[in-house]
Amino acid sequence: MKYKLESKIRYHLPAGSAPMSTIARNGKSVKTFIYTSRLLVEWVVIGFFLILMTPTRGFTANFNILPTSLELGGNAKSGAFSVMNSSSEKLNCQIEVKEWTQDANGKDVYSDTGDIVFFPKIMTVQPKEQRAIRIGIKGPLPPQERTYRLFVEEIPVQKSVSGDNAPSELVAGLTIAFRYSMPIFVKPVSQRQGGVIEKINMVKGLTKAIVRNTGNVHLKLIIVAFRGKSADGKEVFSKEAAGWYILHGQSRSYEVTIPQELCRNLATIEINAQSENLTINGTLAVHKEMCTQ
Repeated sequence: MKYKLESKIRYHLPAGSAPMSTIARNGKSVKTFIYTSRLLVEWVVIGFFLILMTPTRGFTANFNILPTSLELGGNAKSGAFSVMNSSSEKLNCQIEVKEWTQDANGKDVYSDTGDIVFFPKIMTVQPKEQRAIRIGIKGPLPPQERTYRLFVEEIPVQKSVSGDNAPSELVAGLTIAFRYSMPIFVKPVSQRQGGVIEKINMVKGLTKAIVRNTGNVHLKLIIVAFRGKSADGKEVFSKEAAGWYILHGQSRSYEVTIPQELCRNLATIEINAQSENLTINGTLAVHKEMCTQ
């Protein structure tokens, strides 16, 4: 999966809840507010309990975005994402683009940018329809890949009900607001992929491997596999860690813990980092003191 899908939970007070200014002056309103708040908390707890008890269903986003990533560069100075509303209600979204970098620990960092032109910034998508978000780049192509993320966040709408002879009222409840995060890659004129496992160590059975991107474009690691072998070449231990993006010039640490009873039988640990079209290998010779707890 090349995009991130996040969710935000918002809860709404029902009609008639007392504002804070009224609470300070009116003892009866205080009691009403406390009752309403307790009732709301109870609904929140019940809602989360139901989520935990029904893991196969849960919450799903009522919209999708395609493609899952966008590559620009060369003759492709612009492109588009399509937001598809699969629900029976209109969808309101707010959109922004951030420059995407990584710090020394491989953690993603987002900052404001003027390098990308996009439209619209707010959109409404009618039920069962789709709309395009158009993306363009400014200036010449960079010598190294530049990376950005498009954020599309649902704007939740409070539900209301009304009777035949009564005005509409807000309904207390939970609203799940989803946010997609889609990568945008601006490719350099000349692309070069490369990577190394620059450091492997083990202390008390905890094995760490640092994978560095030596190219000028991103690496998308699919999986990082750790395999421990005995002196006769027999595999004694095996564990895999999920990969992630490593942007150009950056590195990321992956680690696994080897049980002491297995660690004592190891002679080597082989690390295999597999990207979409590149394999990076490394080996660590194991000594018994590395396993000592």
